[in-house]
Amino acid sequence: SILANMKIGLLEVDQEGKITYANNSFCYMSGYTMPELIGQKSAELFLFNDSSDLEKEMWKNREMGLADAYEVETKDKNGDRKWWLVSGAPRFNDKAELVGSIGIHLDVTDQKVQELELVESRIEAEQSAHSKEIFLANMSHEIRTPMNAIMSMANQLAKTNLEPQQEFYLETIHTASKSLLVIINDVLDLSKIDAGKLSLENIGFNLIDVLQNAMQVITHKGEEKGLDLNNFYFDGNIAKVLMGDPYRLNQVLLNLMTNAVKFTERGSVDLNCRVIADKPDSQVIHISVKDTGIGMDASFVKHLFEKFSQEYESVSRKYGGTGLGMSICKELVEQMGGEISVESVKGVGSTISFVVEFPKGISTDMPEKIETQFSEEFLVGKKVLVTDDNDLNRLVASILLLDFGATVMVAENGEIALEMISRETFDVVLMDIQMPVMNGYEATKLIRKSGNDIPIIALTASAIKGEREKCIACGMNDYITKPINEEQFLKTIDKWITKDSESEMNIEMENLLENEGVEGLYDLAGLRAISKGREAFVKKMVDMFCEQTPITVKEMIDAYHANDLEQMGLIAHKLKSNIDNLSIFPLLRTIRDIEAIGRENLDGSSLPTLLKDTEAVITKVVEQLREEFKEEDFA
Repeated sequence: SILANMKIGLLEVDQEGKITYANNSFCYMSGYTMPELIGQKSAELFLFNDSSDLEKEMWKNREMGLADAYEVETKDKNGDRKWWLVSGAPRFNDKAELVGSIGIHLDVTDQKVQELELVESRIEAEQSAHSKEIFLANMSHEIRTPMNAIMSMANQLAKTNLEPQQEFYLETIHTASKSLLVIINDVLDLSKIDAGKLSLENIGFNLIDVLQNAMQVITHKGEEKGLDLNNFYFDGNIAKVLMGDPYRLNQVLLNLMTNAVKFTERGSVDLNCRVIADKPDSQVIHISVKDTGIGMDASFVKHLFEKFSQEYESVSRKYGGTGLGMSICKELVEQMGGEISVESVKGVGSTISFVVEFPKGISTDMPEKIETQFSEEFLVGKKVLVTDDNDLNRLVASILLLDFGATVMVAENGEIALEMISRETFDVVLMDIQMPVMNGYEATKLIRKSGNDIPIIALTASAIKGEREKCIACGMNDYITKPINEEQFLKTIDKWITKDSESEMNIEMENLLENEGVEGLYDLAGLRAISKGREAFVKKMVDMFCEQTPITVKEMIDAYHANDLEQMGLIAHKLKSNIDNLSIFPLLRTIRDIEAIGRENLDGSSLPTLLKDTEAVITKVVEQLREEFKEEDFA
């Protein structure tokens, strides 16, 4: 009677899996009556066809005298899907012989449905975030491409003799272009913040320099409006070197000061910076921007840092803006570990302040400033291949290069570039990413697979985080975003055509390996093509790679330390096929260099770096493969 009325379902089956007993709760759970259940095979009655492995495992445990617990998807009498939590154990007779199995069953359908709904919601949210990221990447690309032509051609026009009115028109183009670029960058920054992908630099900087640079930017606009911009106070106790992200700090300052000038018709804009706590290893800095502008109602102040927030539609129409800037300022300050606040009186003005603690640094923590002057002939004798599917982009890059004496050839896609590189010698290749027929990634991988180490610089309108790492991982040497900054463009090209490319590649490899989130080190497309759809084969090959390759790499390094370069070359040859099969792009050239040094008795001075890079990349690839396939998938 107790068993019959338990709130938990109880089921007994014989060795053939036929039901010999079910209590009332189990009958209620399953929808069957006792007479309907007795003599029926429980697996056929309740389990789906794809649960046969579970049944086999259960009976294997019973034969070994083992109990188990598991969650199983079932069907009731009406065919409705149910989820049961089952705890089963073997049944023995008086002679200790196995006669069947007994199990208690708990209906967890409601909990499971909620769990699946949560999983589905999470997947939908992730897909939505991914779709948003793709949309922003495409939007950025589509806007930056024509912006590249507008801004670059305006720069070229500025180098010619212009009449005063033409100079005015040109300055208007410059101003409008920069404003549009700020909006694009704000939207991208916001997407990075939302996705948790905005990272800050940690380098040495001089705070006074950052403040003065921000002041200089707004001085012209402020003077045009007749504003008093002379009320700037800097604390004399500010450390000469602080550690942080000067570029993002400058972004915050420019946003606050630009807004102050924009919303102030008369009066002044003041900048105040002081040390409020001087500690042995850090300084707590208070920075405020005060204006005598239109001010804000108290009811709006609490919404100031919300996205797309502007006080009135009329304010937006009169002064412009997207309402994104203050939201980004708040996020940046908080990411620096600080706080931002606002005081405002309608019709009197506003003071926006933020407090951040910066570690103290030393002079060697500051990036080296390299002043580069390029003569009009510095690219004479250099041949450059510009690969881009957009006519305007090819024209812009070509004009810049021709101005400095380069010989320029162009290709409309990666396939054409490959063909040209096979028959021409170039000093550097500028490679767009998104192109028809063959994109920049594919073209670069094939160039590197052929053993060609020509410098390849990504020239792309994509500014999404992770794009640079993706370019380096596929074998490119460097990365430039559009619209083209002429100085940065020339510096990057100069770096790769005049300096030691090998040492620069080593630096890029180190940067790549230091990036924990880097993806795209390998590509299993070729392996899957060979497998003809047999995923088990792919998993087996990946398993073998993860188990054997690190050992083989160690053997190669040991051979080097034993001064057996011939053996090292033979092992490199063996590794080459494994690296090729998984298309491990950063090592396609490296492993061939190691093999050539060992087998052809070439100069081995680069071997320590090549071997170190190989070991580091293989370690990271194995980590990523195990994460992709999960440990339980490995044999």
